[in-house]
Amino acid sequence: MRPFPRTVESLVETPFLTEPDWSRFVECLSECIEEIAEGASVLVTSIDPVESLAVTFATIVKNGRVFLANPLWQGSEWMAVSEAATFDRVYGVCEVRAEGADSGYVGPPLIMIPSGGTSGNIRFCVHTVDTLSAAVESLWAYHNGRSLSSISVLGVFHVSGLMPVVRACLTGGCVHLAKWKELLAGSYPSIPHGHSSISLVPTQVSELVQSDAGLQFLHGLDAIYVGGAAATPALVNAIRTEKLPVLFVYGMTETAAMVVVGTRADTDSLGAVWGKPLPGVSIEISGDQEITIRTKSLYNGYFPSVHNTVEHATGDIGQWTFDGQLQVLGRRDFLINSGGEKVNPLEVEQLIADYLPGEGVAVSSRPSETWGEAVVVVVEEELSSDHKDRLLSFLGGRLAPYKIPKAILTGIPIPRSSVGKINRAQLKDMIREKFA
Repeated sequence: MRPFPRTVESLVETPFLTEPDWSRFVECLSECIEEIAEGASVLVTSIDPVESLAVTFATIVKNGRVFLANPLWQGSEWMAVSEAATFDRVYGVCEVRAEGADSGYVGPPLIMIPSGGTSGNIRFCVHTVDTLSAAVESLWAYHNGRSLSSISVLGVFHVSGLMPVVRACLTGGCVHLAKWKELLAGSYPSIPHGHSSISLVPTQVSELVQSDAGLQFLHGLDAIYVGGAAATPALVNAIRTEKLPVLFVYGMTETAAMVVVGTRADTDSLGAVWGKPLPGVSIEISGDQEITIRTKSLYNGYFPSVHNTVEHATGDIGQWTFDGQLQVLGRRDFLINSGGEKVNPLEVEQLIADYLPGEGVAVSSRPSETWGEAVVVVVEEELSSDHKDRLLSFLGGRLAPYKIPKAILTGIPIPRSSVGKINRAQLKDMIREKFA
């Protein structure tokens, strides 16, 4: 593994993108180096991942501060970005304008990666070349020092879209920047050389395993990193039946992506992640089951508060299994308190998803004068009254009474993030409005 390149010459020494993207990257990088001043503050919101990467690396070389942004954000999101920082240059079309004067920032280069947080509000996690390098080193050591190549279908403004490129750059790998719609349509790219992986959410894996061509493509990879949500029992069974090279992962923007990895054998039948910390990562579980992470890849605070971070209390709850693995149970702040009993939405969602395979399902709560909170399930498909009754009957034989939904809402879109995660805050607000 090589040090993070800090000059143009060292950066372009070895290609880490497939053609023609690599040639475009080098050309765009050359232009950006001329345009971006030393210590500049730069906002990147381009829909072109190659341009976004060139701007990001050019800003790092120029010891500036680069802010990665989702080009699909709307007015309120851009307002939050404008309130967070001012920018010397803006790449891409958005509602934020450059100030036009170089800020003259003096310090190490900073990489600001957006994180929605538990509230859904935009925050920028501050990363450095050291934190990103530490994240790469952990995964590189896990894979016994092999070059890390991949096919990437996530936007580079997302930590799981940026990190595959950083991994390839530092370990001698190569990344093919693909479009999810093309994979879904059956257009599969050639798999790059070296240890090749892809990062997907469970829904994406579920769609690819529906066809023989999709299965063949997945079998050609060394690793399929699956994270962002729990896999359904049906998907876990398909992964095990097909013996797919799936690694269930747990991580976040604050840790520069994955910090816990488990194999398909390290996950229970309901899809809960069971795994072990990557090399260089230590995890503690508090008395109230909150997961706290220590690793050199930890972010340096939320911009504009930049400081060294020793540990990160995740807000997730977990427990150690009998064989010393971490089981991630879900968000502490989205547990449902019904009559003094705690309900984990993931547990209920996974059972319903097993009963309704392929349908969008989410569980939250509404206020209840009797119980404090009452469990509510949302299903994107329209269900008849009889179908709802059969679902409740199915759950009645598998869940404690306080976990069984008191209401079922159907035919309603589930609010999700740009990478398909359920937006729990918006979901809860939506349900409360329905029962207001």
